[in-house]
Amino acid sequence: FTGSSCSTQNFDPNDPPPNIIFIMADDMDFTLLPYLEHTNRLIAQEGAVFTNYFVTSPVCCPSRASILRGQYPHNTGVFENSPGFEQFHDKGNNADTIATWMKRAGYTTSYMGKFLNLYPAGVKRTYVPPGWDDWRVFLTSERKSADFFTNYVLNENGKLVDYGESAEEYSTDVLKNKAIEFINQSAQTRSPFFLFISPYAPHGPSTPAPRHSELFLDVEYPKGESFHEADTSDKPLIIRNIRESGGSFEVGDADALFVKRVQSMLAVDEMVLALVQLLEQNGQLDNTYIFFTSDNGFHMGEHDLPSGKMLPYEEDIRVPLLIRGPGIQPNTTIQEMTANIDIAPTIAELTGARSASFVDGRSFAHFFDQQQAEPQEWRSALLIEIGDLDRGSPVIAYRGIRGESFVYVEYENGEIEFYDLIADPYQLMNIADTLDTETLSILH
Repeated sequence: FTGSSCSTQNFDPNDPPPNIIFIMADDMDFTLLPYLEHTNRLIAQEGAVFTNYFVTSPVCCPSRASILRGQYPHNTGVFENSPGFEQFHDKGNNADTIATWMKRAGYTTSYMGKFLNLYPAGVKRTYVPPGWDDWRVFLTSERKSADFFTNYVLNENGKLVDYGESAEEYSTDVLKNKAIEFINQSAQTRSPFFLFISPYAPHGPSTPAPRHSELFLDVEYPKGESFHEADTSDKPLIIRNIRESGGSFEVGDADALFVKRVQSMLAVDEMVLALVQLLEQNGQLDNTYIFFTSDNGFHMGEHDLPSGKMLPYEEDIRVPLLIRGPGIQPNTTIQEMTANIDIAPTIAELTGARSASFVDGRSFAHFFDQQQAEPQEWRSALLIEIGDLDRGSPVIAYRGIRGESFVYVEYENGEIEFYDLIADPYQLMNIADTLDTETLSILH
């Protein structure tokens, strides 16, 4: 379904190397995008909107590992949030990531915010992975609360720094200020930079900045046809068990959580505005690619399920991706099937960095070329996967295919799902039992 690409067709060595800012929200789905005024105006309208961008594993750590290395989870070895970072590190994955590629290409690199789940388990608390010049990352083992919005600890380049719960210490704002500092320093040294910034929003408990806590109080969660799906008898038992164990999730629950999720993203939206304004002031905006995306999606009541992620449904696997930058025409729409495994090779191609031979994804940089004479051959399907089948998953495990017009899933207990996304975009009718033997064999 995919092939690696190390070409640099969009990179001209005679041009100054472009900067890269990669902004990744945590658990953001498409329903939140309309509320991000600055992000829509400054990135979406000034660049490209990807309407079919997917994560190959709809949960934080596996998705983040795939973004860092351009690999499917079965090649990173990270299928779940735990052991997460420790698994990634023990397999030697930190030694060869987008950070080391960019560092070798002469870039100053920075990572800020949430890294891989359970960082820094198994290593020193001050550990900084190879390739990162500037490191400002939340420590799971040191956090003093259940989240990273307030009362958290950052590893700031080997120094552990405590933050409290004052308005000035709200984590998204702290990251924004550190990003501004990093960009200003890079401008002074005239070094091309790669900034990977990962705020915690809108991850639960979706705590907003104090200044946003009274905004959008009347918004309602957009409820599609799959919300509180009346008949879930077609769903696998493993899915119905999640519903039973999670308890009821009512309309009021969805609306209340949605308000908090919207509020928590407003500081991220302000971060986008601040960074774009800074780049404009520094004269760097026209030579900077800005990516905006999420590590996975989120469901809230669809298929009569409680809020969460990890499932092979559209709400979880299909997420926003917006990119602006040199050569990307405003208001571009890209409909081809792209994925998180494509991020690292795309950034490598845009910057002239050399990616690794192990990459599963492909650069989609050629989609930005409006003058391209002939379309390049592209994928028609993606693998989706959760859970380590060899050692068993404590939550859920499956392997599946997300095609252009269908999704097929095999669960660890042998149950299967198949949805015709043209006739049934809300995935209301599992028609796996109507498939003939030959089709099932091919899909398997």
